[in-house]
Amino acid sequence: MFDFDEVIDRRAVPALKWHRMVLGQGGEDLFPAGVADMDFRAPPVVRDALQARLEHGILGYETWPAALVPALPRWLATHHGWEVAPEHILRAPNVLNVLSIAISVFSAPGDGVIIQPPVFFDFEDVIHENHREVLHNPLLFENGRYRPDFEGLEKLAARPEARLLFLCNPHNPVGRVWSREELSAIDRICRAHDVLVIADEIHADITFSGHAYTPFASLGPAAAANCISAGR
Repeated sequence: MFDFDEVIDRRAVPALKWHRMVLGQGGEDLFPAGVADMDFRAPPVVRDALQARLEHGILGYETWPAALVPALPRWLATHHGWEVAPEHILRAPNVLNVLSIAISVFSAPGDGVIIQPPVFFDFEDVIHENHREVLHNPLLFENGRYRPDFEGLEKLAARPEARLLFLCNPHNPVGRVWSREELSAIDRICRAHDVLVIADEIHADITFSGHAYTPFASLGPAAAANCISAGR
């Protein structure tokens, strides 16, 4: 069993979420919720593995553990019904690194990248840092629920400068797990206008009961060929 009731004060260590808030604005009564960083201890199995590795004494560059290569495709197939060949999986430091590389490889300075706000704020930063134009297609909020604006997406995707779409699936921060029908509509629009989909799917394994995450590339071979998925 893991203890989720233990209260741990991380302000005594240089925890980014706590110290940035204190050094910025606000006081002791504020709680920082701006970053995905929980105040739970790492589970014993993780701490034990790290400790065992530290005992070796040398912390140089390493290759992937051999067991990890088949483990990820097996997880995706078992939990999400997505069959992925191991040779199609590349490692990267983080999602934003993947987005930046995709921008560099598949677009040119001045090209447009579509985003669907409200969305992870770093999307705009990485687009600007690579000297591309942000094309906003805001989500629609109807009856207490967000949904994609397909008409707006069609208009933006048809613009000659539009080269990429940053898709957040599941969506951060609105919490929507996009349905297969919604993703299929996005796929149809993007392929019709030669817009490459870069899917941030890092939160794929975090869904409530009754809501199933659909990997964008699992829509079919055509969708997979027009998509780069950044996940874990």
